[in-house]
Amino acid sequence: MKNDVFDRGALDRGRLRDAVSTRPLTRMRRFAVSALAVGAAICAAAPASAEYDLGLEAFKRGEQELALDLWERYAVAGDVRSMKALGDFFSGQTILNSDGVEIEAEKKTRADYVQALKWYLLAANHDFNEEFKTPTVYERNAQIEADDRLPLIRAKMTDAEVKRAEKLVTDTFQRGRPRDIFLVAQMFQRGAGVAKNNIRAYELYTVASRRGVDDATRALQEMRAGGLIDDRQIKIAEDAALVWQPPLPEEHTGDTLQMSELKRLKAELQAIRLQGALEAVSDIDVSVLQHSLRALGYYFGGIDNKMGPQTREAIRRFQYAQVRDDRQMTAEEKRNVEIGVLSATDTVNLISQAARRADNEIAQYTYGIMHLQGIGVEQDGGLAVDWLKRAAARNVAEAHYALGVVYRDGTSGLNAVARSKADAALHFAKAGQLGYAPARKALELLEFESPRGVGQ
Repeated sequence: MKNDVFDRGALDRGRLRDAVSTRPLTRMRRFAVSALAVGAAICAAAPASAEYDLGLEAFKRGEQELALDLWERYAVAGDVRSMKALGDFFSGQTILNSDGVEIEAEKKTRADYVQALKWYLLAANHDFNEEFKTPTVYERNAQIEADDRLPLIRAKMTDAEVKRAEKLVTDTFQRGRPRDIFLVAQMFQRGAGVAKNNIRAYELYTVASRRGVDDATRALQEMRAGGLIDDRQIKIAEDAALVWQPPLPEEHTGDTLQMSELKRLKAELQAIRLQGALEAVSDIDVSVLQHSLRALGYYFGGIDNKMGPQTREAIRRFQYAQVRDDRQMTAEEKRNVEIGVLSATDTVNLISQAARRADNEIAQYTYGIMHLQGIGVEQDGGLAVDWLKRAAARNVAEAHYALGVVYRDGTSGLNAVARSKADAALHFAKAGQLGYAPARKALELLEFESPRGVGQ
């Protein structure tokens, strides 16, 4: 008898079809032939309980991509163990065989908690009742373990990432059959996997009920009888149900090819503009770098404006801290770390991070000047003034003087700052009071300038 695992995924189980559409097309194309060949050869004779194990065998052999391809196909067909395996893989969990023994295999991808949470949610909320079969002990255990890992994986994610994963799941259910819409309504009513929302639950129960799901009709009656929803909320939910439409597949909600190309060209032009600006970064004093490294906890020596051994070691510590698990260092980056040399991009990142420390006025002043002159960053008068004011608030005379120059001459480029003689005089005067001699001279010259108009 023909096993219908792929047929169910393609024709009858729309609930999970869209969940796997986010996979990179390159991987799908590369392994489509091998996965289909293995699946067609083995699935014809294999019992349903072997679905997960086929992917497991591929994973043991080190064929990670094939294993993922098989697990996703079986997950589409409703195999909970495959869903849970995908959650384990994308969360960085150890993959175990059926006996609970760890499989030693090299991981070739970084953790993707959005995908992990999506698959754990789908496994935890899988409905065995609609399959007209009794789940095995392994399947029930997989569902329980997936549910147990939901709070653990959420704790590692930002709120935005959690919402994105939850939306992937609810959209996937809503694109499926009426029974799937009923399931997502249950999730909203119970707060299982998504934020509890009785109005959304009532809306989707109504949609499922109108499509012939008796359980949804009973759920509506129970919500009303139990006082879980009032008349005003029912009206809101029923109005929403009248205009409800299944969410569009992801390929219809993203950027068009033209929009993607425009974004790429914009990023390319930005990179070209910044390349010239980065060349000027090398002129920044070592003392500024030392202040920044100290503010971030990497440098413990004196501020002597010398690139000595302590400064180079601090640079190495900073550079290593920038290396994340999700990217590989280039050969140039490795050489720079070995000799303790900051690249232009490293320097910009260092000063940017240090400037965000409230007590680091030197980096704030420097970052303001960088924005004012377009050194390593795009020229932006508004940002320049913002950073210079932060430093000036901590009585940095040079920052007040720079603000005086900004308001005396105005700026060009992004967020241009208009000239203001009154503001220029104010900052020159404050810089002079702090003992900065050039500011006193600038204030004297400003007084003799002819008026430039109202507010200037």
